Amino acid sequence: MIELILIMVILGILSASISSRLNFASHDASGYAEIIKSSIRLAQKLAIAKRATAVSITFSVNPFGGCTVNGVQVTGEQCDPLPNGVAVNGLSSITFDGLGRPNVNAVTTITVSGGDVIRRICLEPETGYVHEEEAC
Repeated sequence: MIELILIMVILGILSASISSRLNFASHDASGYAEIIKSSIRLAQKLAIAKRATAVSITFSVNPFGGCTVNGVQVTGEQCDPLPNGVAVNGLSSITFDGLGRPNVNAVTTITVSGGDVIRRICLEPETGYVHEEEAC
């Protein structure tokens, strides 16, 4: 019985020390980078499908705001709120025309960082192609 209690105490100490060293921000940054890419692609596909003059996607600076597509708040899988410990730079609002071209003149770089992960998302000006590179 004493041995069992001693093993439980040791496991408790080990789990407490290991859980404090886990870095969830790295995982959250990778996941949020995928959300940003899919949200941009969604707005582009909506613009092409509707042959609209403009479809905009706006990412809120507020970490709990999510994003809006053409002024409509998007919830669910697209545009999740910014997780704790994750920072996004170079992202605010992107508008696509009816041919799926974004309103950018040069390659736009969006940087998502958290923990030890830095992901760079590139948005091409003429085609609206969204991809990841080390440097855009």
